[in-house]
Amino acid sequence: MRAIVIDDDYLNIMLIESFCKRYTPYVEIVATADNVPDGIEMLVIHKPHLLFLDIEIHDQSGFDILNAVNQDELMVIMVTAHSKYAVQAVRARVIDYLLKPVLISDFVASVEKCRMAHEKKKPVIENETQSHTPPIENRHISIHHKDHIEIIPIENVLHMEADRSYTIITTMDNIQHISSKPLSGYEEKLPLDLFLRVHNSHIVNIKGITKLLRSKNGGILLLNNVNVPIGVNRKKEVYDRILM
Repeated sequence: MRAIVIDDDYLNIMLIESFCKRYTPYVEIVATADNVPDGIEMLVIHKPHLLFLDIEIHDQSGFDILNAVNQDELMVIMVTAHSKYAVQAVRARVIDYLLKPVLISDFVASVEKCRMAHEKKKPVIENETQSHTPPIENRHISIHHKDHIEIIPIENVLHMEADRSYTIITTMDNIQHISSKPLSGYEEKLPLDLFLRVHNSHIVNIKGITKLLRSKNGGILLLNNVNVPIGVNRKKEVYDRILM
């Protein structure tokens, strides 16, 4: 499940991220925000399944976010130091209400409740997604920086390369962008008819391939004259896709 954390305390954001990695690895934190406007923007961009939401966020409220974003499938877990909002949370159809400091057992139970609800809705969600999949030219990837979010149309991506836990993204105009998201985080969102994973560390845009190189293990030359290696275990798949 994709999830977002919105909290004005960075330590609480780190705690939830840590809990997810350790105890609920099926939850992927795709974005975080420490204020209401950024939180709304993250929800609109990522459309997550699950939202971990603080209530008192600077001088605003987490309920302001829920009122501003109309996402019927969104599951919300309130994570707050205040018990006085429990009734309001129930009225807002919040799935669970966790009080800080959050106990691991309570956290896991709440997330598991969301996972079970998500699994029940999954076939419906997948069918709706497939029937409303936007054309490639209307899709994009986002790269999060400290002071802004960079939006890159999917067809402009030439090459993605893993660099430890980061991803180096090269566009068709040979400009490189560094993303803190791992390569695997992008792979599942890329259209299979346009992109091909040719190596454990490399994904390429098929339209950006100019040559197949006859080296020992094989290689690919891209529009920007970069030579990308082909993984031994991926050679047959790569040749089948490119030489079809």
